[in-house]
Formats: sequence, C-alpha cells, structure tokens
Amino acid sequence: MSDSLRHGVLTHDTESVSADEVSADVLRSGLEHETNLVRTHAVRVAAAVADDDPATAVEHAPQLIANLEHERTNVKLHSALALASLVDEAPEAVEDAVGPIVDLLDQDPPILQLAAVQFVRESITTMPRAYRPHLQQLVDRTMEDPAVDFTEGRAGETPSQEREQFYQNISEDETKRQWATRVVTANMIAELASIEPAAVADHIPTLVGVLDSESDAVGVLTTVANIVASVAEHDPTLVDGAVDPLVELLAHHDTPTVSTAVAALGFLAPPAAIEPLRDVAADEQRDEDLRELASETATFIEEQADA
Repeated sequence: MSDSLRHGVLTHDTESVSADEVSADVLRSGLEHETNLVRTHAVRVAAAVADDDPATAVEHAPQLIANLEHERTNVKLHSALALASLVDEAPEAVEDAVGPIVDLLDQDPPILQLAAVQFVRESITTMPRAYRPHLQQLVDRTMEDPAVDFTEGRAGETPSQEREQFYQNISEDETKRQWATRVVTANMIAELASIEPAAVADHIPTLVGVLDSESDAVGVLTTVANIVASVAEHDPTLVDGAVDPLVELLAHHDTPTVSTAVAALGFLAPPAAIEPLRDVAADEQRDEDLRELASETATFIEEQADA
C-alpha cells in the first residue's frame, strides 16, 4: 500500500464525521496533498467539518480557497461548499474566495455552478463590496443567452424519437438552470446597486437589454428593473437608456415585474412615461394594486413635470 493510501484523513467517513474527530494537522495535510485521492477526500471531510462546526474549519480557509482552482471537479465543488459554510462564522476569512467563486459560475459541469451559487447566496448580503471588482463579469453572465440545444450537431447518430426527446429534455433542463444562474448574478448586481449605485450605473445601458415584454424570465426582468430603481433613487441623472425599455416592460403579463418597472419609472420621472402608466391604470384586466400604483406614479411624474 502506498504512503498516500495510509493518510489519516482517509480514515474519516465523510457522511458521518464530526468536527471533534478530525485533527487540524491531518486535515491541513490532506487539503494540500499532491495525490488527488487524498485531496478529494480531504475537501469532502472539510465540507462536513465546516457544516458541523464552522469555527473549527476557519483556519483551513486559505487552502480551501486555493483549491477552488484545482483541476479536479470534486476538489473545487467541496471546497466551495465548505467555504459557503464559513461565511457567517468568518466572512473576512473567505473574502478572497469571491473571485474564484465568480469564475465557477461560468464553469461546467453544472454542479460546480450550483456550489458557487450556494456560496454567493450566503455571502452577497454579508460582503457585497467584495464582488465589486467582478462587476463586469457578473454583467456579462447576466446578459448571456441561456438557450441550450443538445439536439443539434450529433452527426452520425441514428434518428430516434426517444433519443430526440431525451436530448430535448436535457436542453430544457440546462436552459432552466442557466436562467437560474442569471437570476443569481442579477441579484448580486442588485445588492451592489443598493450600496454602491454609482458603481453599477455605467452598466445600466447594457443591463436593460434584457428587458423584453415577451420574455418569461421574470426573475431576471424584475431584478434588472430593481437595479435601475436603486440607482435612480440615488441619483436619476446617473441612469441612461432605461426609460424606453421600462415603458415597454409595462406590457408584460407578470404583475411583480410591471410593478418594479413602475417603481423605477417613478424614480426617473420621465414625462414620456405618463400616458403608458395611465394606460396600465385604466386596464381593468390588471391587478388592482398595480393599477393604483401606476395611477399614483403617473400623477407624481406629471406634478414633477409641472413644478
């Protein structure tokens, strides 16, 4: 038996191990080990330890962060999960993970992106400023078209209805997952907009490109409209190119999406939005609260224009 297969970290069952059973020195050695088997097992142990008692795993944060760029998927995956468990305990210890985590949002297989999303959900409200250097990358990810088609480009395969349905299902599942990732990145930008609106303002002309009244991606639409609202509330002069897309979004079928667009228009107060808002207010097919909000917003904008 090789020395690596005798490593102490391999004696721990990743499904049942508790923090008090693992020596810090043994875990540290495993996380740095050159043998993939040992390092992979060590990060799984670290994830279990961090979930059981985050305080005992904080000292391993630097190596877990370094392992986010390891060649092995499982090493990156369980390192991300372990770091997510440490956010509440020691946000300052995991701040350097933000860059590699943002990179994972673009990497395959999809399970890596899901692990990155978990870290983001735990950390974005705790340390939003750590994401500012990666703002352009987040905008690019939010703008990506998630349409995925596994039914094309398979030359040489024998046509089969069952096979085509199988690939179609994969395509639909992957598209949904990518839409979900876009919602996460959009929410990351929204968090930044709430605390540093000026930093986000330059990206609004790009972001409003997703505001499509016929789109079913209501999570992305609502969040981008909310980003505009946050910046406009801070300083409407920082917002450029958003009025027309927001006005067009008033035709959307989703009430929360339209409500957010109305709120954003209220902060921007463009006279061009008055009549479209009146149209929403007069539409008896619309939600009653939405109609009232649209009417009040139109009146507010009118008064601002006359002032």
